[in-house]
Amino acid sequence: MAVVSVFRRHLRFKVIALILAILVLGIGLLMILNIRREAEATESDPGMDAEFDAAVAEFRSEVMAAAQRPEGFWNSQRAAVLSQAAGCRPRPAWHVALVWAATVVFVVIGIGIVLDRPQAAPAPDLAAGYDQELLIDVERSLNQEVPEPLDAAFLLTAEMGRGFSATNER
Repeated sequence: MAVVSVFRRHLRFKVIALILAILVLGIGLLMILNIRREAEATESDPGMDAEFDAAVAEFRSEVMAAAQRPEGFWNSQRAAVLSQAAGCRPRPAWHVALVWAATVVFVVIGIGIVLDRPQAAPAPDLAAGYDQELLIDVERSLNQEVPEPLDAAFLLTAEMGRGFSATNER
């Protein structure tokens, strides 16, 4: 029974993985087709390249203009960054130790959970005669006059019955 449930779970994961792989391949194929359509559209429109080149040239000139700022601007930027960095204080060492300790605890708990899983009982080897032993035990139980837990009470009542019959014979 446990083997069947493990097989079903394994099969379920295989099916899910297959469905995900098909979805990823489908999305990839759609992306490739979309890229191919866009490439065909730009090849057919030569005005598109001119617009793109003009936009790149404009962006390049704006970046160059922003980079040509006076030295004072860059000094003020440097001072602002250094003052902000000086205002930040480093974390105490115990914060780092606390993070490491929590990490170790979580790892140990995770390993404990993984190792504490109940192991599935091995399937009985039918060739070894487990069924035959079970049938013999059932037959012995059926042939007994009294169930094993009541053996002591049966002996006691039998002894009392013999005592009463001995008293009646006198």
